[in-house]
Amino acid sequence: MYGPPVMPYQPDGIWNSPYSGLKWNKSKNQEQYRRALYTYWKRTAPYPSMIAFDGVGREVCSARRIVTNTPLQALVTLNDSVYLDLSRKLADRAAQNASQKETQVASAYTIMTGQPISQASLTALVALFEQGKAAYELDPELTRHMCGTVEPDSDYASLVLVANAILNLDEVITKS
Repeated sequence: MYGPPVMPYQPDGIWNSPYSGLKWNKSKNQEQYRRALYTYWKRTAPYPSMIAFDGVGREVCSARRIVTNTPLQALVTLNDSVYLDLSRKLADRAAQNASQKETQVASAYTIMTGQPISQASLTALVALFEQGKAAYELDPELTRHMCGTVEPDSDYASLVLVANAILNLDEVITKS
């Protein structure tokens, strides 16, 4: 409707099929970040993230989508590179809004849930930030991986970790 379909990052072999020699070709530049509505869908090999989040098959019409929350969804949000990229963007946005870690964590939570963060949640997420920072200071390669193209920084990597945890919260995944 508003442009061609896109192919976000997926590992090699995502379309292994005895019927076709087609390959998943990651979209260039910012095109891969378009809404899921534009993600290329092959009936015999749908986009894996959509399957995990109960995307309906294209073989039949579905009037209503069932909402579930499964451990497989947590694996997707914690490990899929699409969600890691999203975590980096959320961390960037939270860092722009504040300079102290508590305020950054609270900002990221509010951005994703639309609600102020409770003291118990803030304490837990700040503790996760501190644990992540300790681990990232010991492992520069892991820090580089979490930061992506940004220079390795344990504070930023820890904020990305917290943003990823926020994206995995039930109130974010199954917004009412």
